Amino acid sequence: MTNGLSGPRKQFLDVLRVLATCAVVLMHVLTGATDVTDASIVPEYRSLLLSVMDLVTWCVPIFLLISGYLFLNPERTLTYPVMIKKYCRRIALAILLFGVPYAASELVVAERTFRIRMIPEALKMTLMGHTWSHMWYLYLILFLYLITPLLKKVLRVLPVWGVVAMMAVIFLGSSVAPFLNKVLDVNSIPVLPDGGVYFLYYLCGYFFAVREVCVDKGRNVWLTAAVAVLALGMILSRTLAGFSIQMAYNYPFTVLLAVLLFAAGWNGSIQKHRIPWQEAGALSFAVYLVHPVYVNLLYKFVKITPFTVLEQCGVQSVAAGHVALILLLTVFCLVVLALATATAWVLRKIPVLRKFVL
Repeated sequence: MTNGLSGPRKQFLDVLRVLATCAVVLMHVLTGATDVTDASIVPEYRSLLLSVMDLVTWCVPIFLLISGYLFLNPERTLTYPVMIKKYCRRIALAILLFGVPYAASELVVAERTFRIRMIPEALKMTLMGHTWSHMWYLYLILFLYLITPLLKKVLRVLPVWGVVAMMAVIFLGSSVAPFLNKVLDVNSIPVLPDGGVYFLYYLCGYFFAVREVCVDKGRNVWLTAAVAVLALGMILSRTLAGFSIQMAYNYPFTVLLAVLLFAAGWNGSIQKHRIPWQEAGALSFAVYLVHPVYVNLLYKFVKITPFTVLEQCGVQSVAAGHVALILLLTVFCLVVLALATATAWVLRKIPVLRKFVL
């Protein structure tokens, strides 16, 4: 079986896809808990929470890198009819089938009742992008899919150095410049729109696709070491240096971490295992779509979060609280991941969903 390219399926893409999906779940477990928690009990854990966020925010960039690697590969021909009928349709159907019920649920919760007119209202909200927050990625990827055939034509006539130069400009303008403005507390450094970083990730995938790669164990060691050093540096900057500036997916160190992680897999650092990565990877999209259902059920209906459990534990020290919170976040993540995976498995058993959506 292939993975969107000619030749054997590239297992590292499945591995990265599964790991990124797990990271997404952990990220939403964390952000969902902080959204519904009284901020007064969080300050002593702020550095820990920022560290965890730093270590999982690479998830969406990895998805974009994978998409760029697959769809922008010069060996792959993608015309507008194929792109729209197969790939854009899949994303559009996912937005409608999941976005409308999510938007409707918000209306039901807000009004504490159900009206039949909520269905067209929810449809309108979804078409305008006003559904559950995690669905934003589908609107983004739909846009990227729509411009992919045109982008491939442009990339066909651009030399690789020209693409690298474009990526450098976007990185400096959409990531480094906003970061410096925040660090220096100024607004004088010219910036590009933050959203440009998503285009950067997509182009990075293309860059890896056009480069010949042979497994180099020495390079694997350096890439793995670079990932470890960067991750450790991000943690220490939060915990020891008290660095508290928050950025989203355009945080320069998140950009570097995502690219290094992808490079490590692309270079062969991720070896074959007995784990069924292909089957797990096939569930990833559905898991992404449904996992917030269980986060919301736990936090907003059952009224249980890692912070409420931590309060009940009555830990006596901040250090013990940090350990307990890490364990609780892990447990909540595993519970949500297990429920979402089971739901995804069931949904993919429905032939029409499996064929056209999931």
